[in-house]
Amino acid sequence: MGVLQHQTFDAVIPYHEKDAEILPYCLEGLKKNVEGIRNVYIISENDPEVDEAIWIPESAFPFTIADVGEIIKSTNGRQGWYYQQLLKLYVHTVVPELLEHYLIVDSDVVFVRPVTFFKGDRILFDYGGMYVPAYFEHMRRVLPDEFKTTIEQSGTTDCMMYKRDIMEDMVRRLESRHSCLMWQALLKHVAPERYNYSGMSEQDFYFHFALTQYPDVYELRLLEKDRGVHLNELHRTDVDFISFHAWFRDWQRGFTKADS
Repeated sequence: MGVLQHQTFDAVIPYHEKDAEILPYCLEGLKKNVEGIRNVYIISENDPEVDEAIWIPESAFPFTIADVGEIIKSTNGRQGWYYQQLLKLYVHTVVPELLEHYLIVDSDVVFVRPVTFFKGDRILFDYGGMYVPAYFEHMRRVLPDEFKTTIEQSGTTDCMMYKRDIMEDMVRRLESRHSCLMWQALLKHVAPERYNYSGMSEQDFYFHFALTQYPDVYELRLLEKDRGVHLNELHRTDVDFISFHAWFRDWQRGFTKADS
């Protein structure tokens, strides 16, 4: 059995104001329960003015939500969901000082138990997200050779450790094949009937690319996770992290209907 190691890495939090209530707990959970973090970066439209983190303005990225909308012709605002995926995929180009390993964590996620993301020389991949066939169909349209064979697991979860050189290789292959920028190629291959729904997953794309092309770098490890509604759930000890999705909290409190 490999020896657990705590390598140094950065953490990146894509943030939206809908998670303002949860963000302080997200930061506290990272500091308390995830060992090895050097810097925490927050990506957002406006400066959240958080002392514990470095702000990355969305204006620093090479595309806007309007650019996404030019390709994703959504009628229900879904282009924002695609936009935030691209922010995650491009952060290593916007922050050149980002370390080789960087953990991307959604701003509604709170770690409530100690978690490590390394085992010996290997990075640990969480999995067990929702399996969506459209994600895999999209992946194979974009890079058919790389995704001929994939495992039957979804890597779409609420936290993922990325490795810069693997990401850079993925970008090179994608842009070479399609002769355009990565964000354009990814969006152009979303099926039009999915514009108002979930038609691609940046996490499943990177997850399966890394597992198929770099099988000796990552190892699967299932984290215990759940959705939360009330902050008193932060005292739970039966899970590793809790995701306080705004839509789920509102739904459970009776403010909205469930997202379809």
